[in-house]
Amino acid sequence: MGETGLLAWRRGLARMFDDDLPPTRAGQIFHGALATLIFVNVGGVILESVDVVDQRFGATLWWLEQIATVVFAIEYALRAWAAVDFQDPRFHHPFWGRLRYLRGFFALIDLVSILPAILGMLGAADLRTLRLLRLLRMLKLTRHATIFNLLWAVFREEARSIGAVLFILLLTLTISASLMYMIEGEAQPEGFSSIPAAMWWAVETLTTVGYGDLVPVTVFGKLVGGFVTIIGVVAVALFTSLITVSFIDQLHLRREVLRKAVDASLADGVITTDERAAIEKLGDRLGLPPEAAAAAVENASLAICPHCGAALAGEFERVPVTGAA
Repeated sequence: MGETGLLAWRRGLARMFDDDLPPTRAGQIFHGALATLIFVNVGGVILESVDVVDQRFGATLWWLEQIATVVFAIEYALRAWAAVDFQDPRFHHPFWGRLRYLRGFFALIDLVSILPAILGMLGAADLRTLRLLRLLRMLKLTRHATIFNLLWAVFREEARSIGAVLFILLLTLTISASLMYMIEGEAQPEGFSSIPAAMWWAVETLTTVGYGDLVPVTVFGKLVGGFVTIIGVVAVALFTSLITVSFIDQLHLRREVLRKAVDASLADGVITTDERAAIEKLGDRLGLPPEAAAAAVENASLAICPHCGAALAGEFERVPVTGAA
């Protein structure tokens, strides 16, 4: 295969691997097969922890692990090779661009997914930690699950607020553990033997789990415990409301982006089949359900005059036209 053929193949791989581009048919098939392999491989890691299964199917599970490792390693190498043809200009340099890509979040996940098996091949196969680290391959699925993009956007948007809530929880955790060590230390020296030991009780109480393995017995200890429980309930409610409101805001913003894309496609008064497909792909990339794209197209089509085909102006005119022109 000549240089031109290699270049065309690399660009084809980049088109399939680039997360900033709409997914191709080949990319969808590849990612679907890869996701299936991940589930099967992770299931094998889980099953091999059962002695009976490992004794009977150990050889099969071993070969499955080797095949998965080879596939993931080839995918990792091909992604690094094709990165220079991604849309992102940061990756265009033949050396520094690839190095910058390999330092990215998803590239590091790809590396982590094959490292335990490679280290095992080099003689560390009996280490249980390395075997369990193969479960991290589940993280590879986050590359193709669009809902995670929505969740990351929520966390980025509310990073300061979430940080403030976590700081309050950390402050309460430290103070309450210190108080309980002073108050309950003499009454329960085995449970509240130190501030770090008392932090376990504080975590249980703040998260409202309350296992009951460590509870205050003194009057002042019970008062502190009740106060910490109230703070925990308030903090959980505040954290939940922050995430919920931000999640709704992100959905609204993404639906607005989708609506603007539909309006742009309607600039000539017609939405073609290709434009509809592009809108559906955009909705998928934004983490919206398929019904959102269909609804956006349907609502926008109501702004077209059914008699002359002209686009109607104004949001208030986006209603079905039932009468004569």
